[in-house]
This record gives sequence, structure tokens and C-alpha cells, in this order.
Amino acid sequence: MESQQETNKASEEPSIVQERLNWKLAWRDDAQVAQGLYAGEDIEEMHELSDAGLLDEFFVFLEELGMMEAFEQMRLPGAKRMLVPTVQFVLLYLLKVLFGAQSMHELPRVLFSDLGLMELVGFNAQQCEEGLTKRGEARRTTKKKQGPLSAQCLADNISKLTEEEMEQLFNQMVQLLARRGFFSGKLLVALDGSKLPTPESYEGCGKLKQTRSVKIKGQKEAATEEYYVYGWKVLVLIEVHTRLPLAMKLVKIQEYEGKWLIPLLEQAQRNLGSAATIGQHGRGPGCAGARQRRASCGA
Repeated sequence: MESQQETNKASEEPSIVQERLNWKLAWRDDAQVAQGLYAGEDIEEMHELSDAGLLDEFFVFLEELGMMEAFEQMRLPGAKRMLVPTVQFVLLYLLKVLFGAQSMHELPRVLFSDLGLMELVGFNAQQCEEGLTKRGEARRTTKKKQGPLSAQCLADNISKLTEEEMEQLFNQMVQLLARRGFFSGKLLVALDGSKLPTPESYEGCGKLKQTRSVKIKGQKEAATEEYYVYGWKVLVLIEVHTRLPLAMKLVKIQEYEGKWLIPLLEQAQRNLGSAATIGQHGRGPGCAGARQRRASCGA
């Protein structure tokens, strides 16, 4: 009885995709459907209760917004004779974020092996079953292929996108939203910075010195130790009420956020065009706190 209740409770809980797309819950009720059909009720529309079914409408929204066209225009620098178009790499990484996958290694299980999702991205059933190439077949003994490509293939290719290309795509997304009326009037905005640590070997990454307390054997008081964090920092200017982003900048991890406040405000206003204006802005404890890493600027 308890296991049945747990199953029913789990079925009613929204998936990560449902939560992130902010869709209302729906669940299967064959008895009620049969009763309605018997009574002669009209069926207005049908929905598949799966992530692929939910994402189908999301992809239609991206198409109508103009984002699919923007994705299709992207090119990987220096890439030649590609088996997979750039747009499919971009869409796969978008789904990785949407599904909340923390690691690339999760993708074969949660994404690449889902035929419905992969067909939505543009792969066919044969590609999903057999893969795009026969590479590595001789070394494969028991484990079957999971999807048309490997997680490493996606990682190697999506990482070829430059900072400038990512920022350009981001700005283009905001401009498309502004044209569709997602922003209006005077906006209250905030600057948020998030660290993206990487290995020291990551090409071009920054280097930030930090301190931490460590215990030393035979000593009561903790000692202070210096260490370095390598990587990048993503600065995003967001609209406070809707939490929608207005501008983005990728900088090295040691960069001071306040330095980029004015350039981001200017870029955000260019993205908004005449659809909306950013209220009063400036620098100070409320606009570029080094410790809080958050800036509030508004009317």
C-alpha cells in the first residue's frame, strides 16, 4: 500500500523539464477519458506525457521566436567535413542544460538514448541505434552504443565556440525577446556574476588567488592557506521582476565585476532597442558589491 502511494506521489511530481519550462502538470486518467469519449465530448487537443512531447511545443516556440534561425547560422571555427551540423550540437547542449545534467557523462543515459528527443533534434532511428560512424566498433564487446554520438564528441565540438560567438548569440536572443514584447517600460536590473572553475590547463582561463582555513596537526588554531582557482566568470545583467537576462559577458575568473557594469548596461539597452529603457543606474554599494557579487540598478 505504501509503495503504491509512493508511486502515485512520484508520478505527480514535475520533472526537471516541466519545472524549467514552467508548464502545468498533467497526468493520465484513462477512465475519465473513456467516460468523456462515451458521452460524446469533443477532443480539443492531445498531448504526449513525455519530455519529448513537452519539448515539441518548446521547439515550436523557438522557431516562432526566430531562435532556430539564429542557431542554424552558427558555425564552429576551423571545423571541416562535419558529420553533425553545428545547430544539432547547439540544440543538444541546450537540452543538457534544460535537463539539468551536471556532467557530460550523464548524456548517453538521459538524452542520447531517448529516441523521441533525438529525433526532435534531427537524428533518425538508424543513427540513434547504430551511431554515425563505425569508429571504436572493434574494441566494443558488450556495451551497446547509446545514441548517434558520444558525450566527448559533443564536448569537443561545442567548446570550439568562441567567447565572441556566445555573446553574440546571447545578445541576439535578448533582441528577439524584446521585439516580441517581453520587455516594456522602465526596467529594474541587477548584475549577477557566477564563477566557472576549470582545470589549470584550460586554454586562456583566468587565475584567482583565494584563502582558506586549514587544520595543522598538533596546532589548536587553524592556519590560513593560499590557493588558486582557475577558470572564467559569467556576468549576466538580469531584469529583476521577470529574471530574464538582458546582456552577458564572459571574463576571466579574477576580473572585478564592477568594471563591466556600464558596458553591460549599454549592451542591454542596445538589445532592448526602443522596446524598454533601463532606469537610473550607477556604481556604489547597491550597484556593484564586490563581496555580494550583485548589482542593483533601477528607477
